[in-house]
Amino acid sequence: MKTIKSALLGAKSLIDTNPEVLLLQVQEILKQHRELIINRLLGDLPTYLVYKFDVKPTKQLVENLKDRLLDLKKSSVNLGNYNTITQQVMNRAVIHLTNEPFYLEIDAYLAQFVQVLSEVSSVN
Repeated sequence: MKTIKSALLGAKSLIDTNPEVLLLQVQEILKQHRELIINRLLGDLPTYLVYKFDVKPTKQLVENLKDRLLDLKKSSVNLGNYNTITQQVMNRAVIHLTNEPFYLEIDAYLAQFVQVLSEVSSVN
């Protein structure tokens, strides 16, 4: 039995009899954790955009990025983005999730749209 501890989800127990099943469980927990972070971001996205990307968000930019975040929220988690966590799950009995890898994925995902959408907004 393995345990993943998350400040957002609490402690989640994993059945570790089969590595494939274990990874599926990890993927689901990571998805749930990421969903909660995205929900928080959606609550005050304009402030986050100013803080993280140093852009003045227009209403159109915010709405477009909200749609993009909802797409990311619905998508499955790519375990390759969370290799460190996956390795910890394989080697430890208790794993503590931090938000950093989730924000790295979210920021990289948003960055590609922020730049393009900001340029389009400044042209119009």
